[in-house]
Amino acid sequence: MFFYNGSVLFFWAFLNNKLLTDFSDNNLFPCMYSSKTEAYDAFLKKHVRSDAPDTLDQNRWKAFIKQIGTCSRPIQSFIPYSQKQQVDNICSPSGGKTYMNNLCVSKEQFKFTTVFVGNNCDITCVIREKKYLLLACDEIQNYCRPVHFEFNKNNDGPDDKNPDCKNPKTQNQAQLHRFNPSFLILTLLSANIACFI
Repeated sequence: MFFYNGSVLFFWAFLNNKLLTDFSDNNLFPCMYSSKTEAYDAFLKKHVRSDAPDTLDQNRWKAFIKQIGTCSRPIQSFIPYSQKQQVDNICSPSGGKTYMNNLCVSKEQFKFTTVFVGNNCDITCVIREKKYLLLACDEIQNYCRPVHFEFNKNNDGPDDKNPDCKNPKTQNQAQLHRFNPSFLILTLLSANIACFI
């Protein structure tokens, strides 16, 4: 019986740690606080660069991809640097709608270039696309910023029924979906102990 109780306690402690870790890695709603202060700059370096080629020439893209050291990423999308402010605005009521979790979808379609990278940094295809952008938006140093580019395979656009992209505190959506893993663990542990008293 002692072994069983110990196993159950260990399992729930492990689950609690896993839930808390997973929940802190990705926000459930847009524009929630993130301690990853480098995430916005990393997003810009991957997707909104002033030095990205404005061409479909595979040789120029190969040289560029090698130069920035991203040969290991098989699909890479680059938005023109001239649209940086519009990209930032997707994480605000003026430019985006909530999509799911911390993703916001742009209210307008964007033109961008997608590069397909094969073995040895060979470029297999370069295409121009025009789609709605799906961006993960987190609060970084008091500003809601894009931190991740999500591929929008089906070109899903904004749904007018969804709220604008902004902090959930101002739209009460977080209150409806709040989940507290610690409370769940305490409840389950209490039930387990009650069974063996």
